[in-house]
Amino acid sequence: MKRFACILISFLLLTSATFANNNSWKTYLSYFTTRLVEESSSKVYVVAEGSLFSYDKEDNSIRQLDKSNYLNDTEIICINYNHTAKSLLIIYENANIDILSEDGVYNLPYLFQNTQLRNKEIYSVYLYNEYAYISTGFGIMVVNMNKKEIAETYNLSLQTTSCCILDNYLYASTENGVIYGSLNDNLLDSNVWQTYSLPSLTEEKEVSKVFVFKNRLFFLIDQTGIFYDRELTPLLNTNHIKGVKITNDKLIVLQNDTILIYSDIGAPTSLKGNIHDISSFKNDTYWVAEEEKGIKCIARNSSGSYETKTESIRLDGPRMNSPYKVVSTPSKLYLAAGGKTSGGIRFGNYGFIMVYDYNKWSYISQEDVYEKFKINPRDYLSIAVHPADENHLYVSSFGDGVVEIKDMEVINLYNKNNSTLETIIENNMGYHFIHGLSFDKDNNLWMTNSQIQEGIKILDKDGKWHSVYVEGLSEKYSLNDILITSSNYKWINVPHPQEQAGIAIIDALDNNTSFFFSTMTDQDDKLLTPSGYTSLAEDKDGYVWVGTTSGPVYFTQPDRVIYNETRCNRIKLTHEDHGELYYFLDNQLITCIKVDQGNRKWFGTEGNGVYVLNEDNQEVIHQFTTANSPLLSDHIYSIDINDQTGEVFIGTSKGLISYQGEAIAGKEDFSDVYAFPNPVRPEYDDRVTITGLMDNSNVKITDLNGNLIYQTKSIGGQATWNCRNRSGQRVSTGIYLVLMASQNGSESIVTKIAVIK
Repeated sequence: MKRFACILISFLLLTSATFANNNSWKTYLSYFTTRLVEESSSKVYVVAEGSLFSYDKEDNSIRQLDKSNYLNDTEIICINYNHTAKSLLIIYENANIDILSEDGVYNLPYLFQNTQLRNKEIYSVYLYNEYAYISTGFGIMVVNMNKKEIAETYNLSLQTTSCCILDNYLYASTENGVIYGSLNDNLLDSNVWQTYSLPSLTEEKEVSKVFVFKNRLFFLIDQTGIFYDRELTPLLNTNHIKGVKITNDKLIVLQNDTILIYSDIGAPTSLKGNIHDISSFKNDTYWVAEEEKGIKCIARNSSGSYETKTESIRLDGPRMNSPYKVVSTPSKLYLAAGGKTSGGIRFGNYGFIMVYDYNKWSYISQEDVYEKFKINPRDYLSIAVHPADENHLYVSSFGDGVVEIKDMEVINLYNKNNSTLETIIENNMGYHFIHGLSFDKDNNLWMTNSQIQEGIKILDKDGKWHSVYVEGLSEKYSLNDILITSSNYKWINVPHPQEQAGIAIIDALDNNTSFFFSTMTDQDDKLLTPSGYTSLAEDKDGYVWVGTTSGPVYFTQPDRVIYNETRCNRIKLTHEDHGELYYFLDNQLITCIKVDQGNRKWFGTEGNGVYVLNEDNQEVIHQFTTANSPLLSDHIYSIDINDQTGEVFIGTSKGLISYQGEAIAGKEDFSDVYAFPNPVRPEYDDRVTITGLMDNSNVKITDLNGNLIYQTKSIGGQATWNCRNRSGQRVSTGIYLVLMASQNGSESIVTKIAVIK
């Protein structure tokens, strides 16, 4: 089993006070593979797995920069530090742009939002004075990094891979060869650009990069080497160049296992190692990005060789940004890095289980399975944690069976050779299509096995295997989750194809009694025929919720459904603008449903982010999207909640993020009640939390004279107050009493909160 952790000790993870942080959100991004590095006078900026962090060379502190605190997007593909503007240019995969300076972050969404430009792919960036020349699929865009604005856009209608400036001329490498134009001319007019003729060598090979070094024009020619001047004098003849970079007036040539450092056109110095990027601010001192090893500083000594000046630095985090399934327990967070599309197409991800103990990350890789069983599992879909031991779990693979893990060690791989699990191709071990996993009240593990006759498999508490035939599930293309309700009924959803989609229910007492339905009738006697049934959950009232391609529905008498009583309810809400009723999330594909300790329902969608419905299903209390929150992606895979802390973990198509929810599990008494922060200072956003309460406690806040200031009910075991009175005004500096009573009034307690205005 392989584990990894941050090389630097945890106290180095600091946050700058000069930026506005959103304390309700926290990202858990992967920094496993380090690919980009840029150096300023005081900091080193690093991109690993598309995520950014900075290292302060003076105090050795590390600052994570992401959408939850500073940045405006995710998946960074390019960074460039402009020493003239003292700013970092950040370009994202979707062509969105941020400029990070000492004053904050400035967003330039021009390319990202522009629908007229066809090819917005970014190829390279060239810095010149305060300007950044960005080579794109359509031409060149010029950004003034001092003014934080787009200065020019040269739409050449050509795929432009690089550009540079020499003697007041702008040169560009394009799909049609090298072109150039005078900066004194109107370069917005594509007719003023001219072809820069080169020897016949470039007619056969493409010039992928043009750049300036030592006041000369250089050309990187594919599969050939580096040449300079119009005559194409060779500097380096080789077809093993990964890239070139100018940093601190040095030319860096990156090769597979060596980098060459040119101070002029003479012989270079060389450095061995798998280096993906390099940057320098000080002569003969470099910061290098070494992929899985992180970054480190090296310097040339008096003998001419390079020696390491710092230990390797890599941030702790999950192994990859693929949290298809998220499962939270009181002491562990489990992520399954697999997946399949809503249409049932496998992602093809190697099987990784990532484990967070709320302090550090570790993981179990497919190699750990292969070492014991000679199978590389792919596409983990579900995780079932044993009710008696949260370090004992089972993981389903959509192709390779079920993996059993205990105390971070792989102990079993179940397939047709040692269980009742079945493969759809008799002589091929890679077609065990297992998805849902769930323990019943007797600690028997239930699971779904698609495309076979007996689609339900059971590993009982004594270690024996069983198969259950359910008529509605036999030979179905895709069986998804198993929800085992508080009454011990088993609900199984069939998401697709449309002609097979539906819900199967297995009786709590007699596993041979079942019912399958694909249509239902809502409270208005309207027949519903969703094209897919995508998710399942049970709320605190015992209602069963079903996510469908037509939105969510719920059954108030779920145990009666097995008797063909398929009347359901849809949520009707009142439109704020015109007062008309509408169906909540009508025709939205619901990917997951989770119920918190306050009986609020969290809905993940495919493309519309996260919605939160209040406990009585009458109000949407949160709607999180990438446009109005730090949410990493609007495509939600999975949601789970730590009931002890209220932290809501949201697995998205671009990584894991959490929201600090308001609901936690209620306590048995008031012995652990406290309020935080206390005192409440102005910088705390006027939000105080009272925690350690019993379920649905009555909470009143008064001044010292007994005047009522605020009144609410706890959400589970927690309540919040915004430091305002019933008129909406912020209260004055002083001491306030918090009076708490249990729902039936049998227990009560009083505490104090200090507020500083």
